[in-house]
Amino acid sequence: MPAPVPAAAFLKKPALPQAPVYAVFGPEAWLRRRCLDALCAVLTETGLEIRRVQAGDSIAPLLDELRSPSLFGGAFAAVLRNERQGPRHEESTRFKEELLAYLERPGRRNVLVFDGATWQRNLAVPKRVCENFPSVICEELKSWETAAWDGFAALAAADHGLKLDAGALAALRAHSGQNLGRAAQELAKLALLCPSGAVSANDIARACGYEGQDRTFPLCDAVLTGDTRAALAHAAALASKAEVSTLLPLLALLRNQILALGRAARALAEGADGADAVAASRHRLREQLKGRFVRTARGLNTRRVALAVDVLMTADEELKSQSPDPGVLLVAVVSRLCETLHSART
Repeated sequence: MPAPVPAAAFLKKPALPQAPVYAVFGPEAWLRRRCLDALCAVLTETGLEIRRVQAGDSIAPLLDELRSPSLFGGAFAAVLRNERQGPRHEESTRFKEELLAYLERPGRRNVLVFDGATWQRNLAVPKRVCENFPSVICEELKSWETAAWDGFAALAAADHGLKLDAGALAALRAHSGQNLGRAAQELAKLALLCPSGAVSANDIARACGYEGQDRTFPLCDAVLTGDTRAALAHAAALASKAEVSTLLPLLALLRNQILALGRAARALAEGADGADAVAASRHRLREQLKGRFVRTARGLNTRRVALAVDVLMTADEELKSQSPDPGVLLVAVVSRLCETLHSART
């Protein structure tokens, strides 16, 4: 019974025994894509054409084509995505009987490759594949596996001709929330900003952080994630240049943030987990903010959310009718929001 090859070992030497079926699976999306690309490159070198396929409502046409080589075309490798989407089961479950029959007598020339975004090895098809055919497993990195993360990030950087020093790797790891996919996106930006190829921690801060003096988004993030100190610091920095024309849109933006918190809080109260609560909030969050966003939402109820919205509506009325000092009003609004939404005293 061949054991699944860890992603790190496979990427060092991308070679697997010749077989009619392969699987690349695991929850770490960037690693899985990387290993799948490496496997496809190996298969291409053997003369196979790579085809990304979908099973649709029936997998029989695909399996028939895999079993019977074409008279007019060469052999091919079919990459089949295996992923649960909402109530719709993954292909290995939907077409269990057909796939089990195929695994008993797979095609001799054509190759089937499972892209296992969802891959439960205790189920029939994944279990049979892992027992009888080569596979690569792409596990999520634990928070303490910084050396492994740095190695993969350096590998992604090399694709863009970049070299990161130790400080840059630490800064990128912190900025991306140790998410390899997000880090790869940031590296694509850095390739445009660092033509020499050498990347430092200062380059990470300049390219990946907030640019200029605008603190609007950092202020919203601090309110959402329960960081009272940062929220007041950003409000104080914005206060000196605050104007009615800029403060009114900011109040509207903050209102949208509060309503997103309220939707997440309601989902949590109904028994949803953190990921479902973030989805219910209908708010786009960076990966490293999701945990703190959920913690803030857990401490809220309908009354506190309504009080926070009332703070913003009152400020809107004051701006339009009483002509207060915009800077003073901004700091007061953020202070009251933090008192209402955050557990700690402002």
